Amino acid sequence: MRSNIVRRAILRFFSLLVIFGGLVRLVANRSTFQSFLIGELWTSHPYFIYIYRLLGALVLLIGVTLFIIASDPQKYALVLRTWGISFFVIGVLMLFAGYFVRLSLVHYLPDFAFCFIIGFVCMVVGKGRSEGSKKG
Repeated sequence: MRSNIVRRAILRFFSLLVIFGGLVRLVANRSTFQSFLIGELWTSHPYFIYIYRLLGALVLLIGVTLFIIASDPQKYALVLRTWGISFFVIGVLMLFAGYFVRLSLVHYLPDFAFCFIIGFVCMVVGKGRSEGSKKG
């Protein structure tokens, strides 16, 4: 029982971080980028701003979905494990993409590191169902 409460709390915490990240992307501008020390990455081209906002909305959707899943992580264990693997794959893609386009590590480290962390959290929290079903 206590383990399930801890899993819910951890998942809710990370879902709130994801929601915050999505909201930041929805309202970001040049000064937002400068405050994160990546001001040189901001572009004023409308298409890229549109894509950035679109990605922000998708990140927000993922965060809200994780928050809902946190209410019963055992019920959504398969979704969590699938998302865990997906976040690992996305993190690897970010790592390689940032490296091969020769970005400074400070520009892409937070993104791929967060993907690895949230992937790990999803895998650990999603593992509870399979262990519980084996016991009884």
